[in-house]
Amino acid sequence: MESVNAKDRHGHTPLINAAKEGQKEFVMDLLRRGADVTATSMKGKTVLHYAAANGHTEIVQMLLEKGAGVDVRDREGHTPIMLAAIYGCNKTIQALLDGGATPSIKTSAGTTAAQYAENNSHPLAAALLKKAERAKPGNA
Repeated sequence: MESVNAKDRHGHTPLINAAKEGQKEFVMDLLRRGADVTATSMKGKTVLHYAAANGHTEIVQMLLEKGAGVDVRDREGHTPIMLAAIYGCNKTIQALLDGGATPSIKTSAGTTAAQYAENNSHPLAAALLKKAERAKPGNA
């Protein structure tokens, strides 16, 4: 039997693929079987990055409960909340904030999650993130 943490040619584990596709039941099964919530793809993205970018809020919450790193950066310096902001995933942004995400973290280019939301025409996400930045100043 193939390992629950085996990687495909993109460095994706079954958990990464299931989280990316929003397959909640499969994610739950993989987590029960010991799937690694800290596994990264070849691009340095974690399972949480993929779930956040695709707006799979319930999966994001499950991963956070299992200890996924909320402020982990991928190779481009993006955190999961930044990816949720790029795509305007408001409920996912709120779940990440509730899970302890630091909204004021900046990429090496100096971009925050709120700026990503603004740059991608997601004013509600930007407002949510700016409010959170004021409430929780943190890593710049």
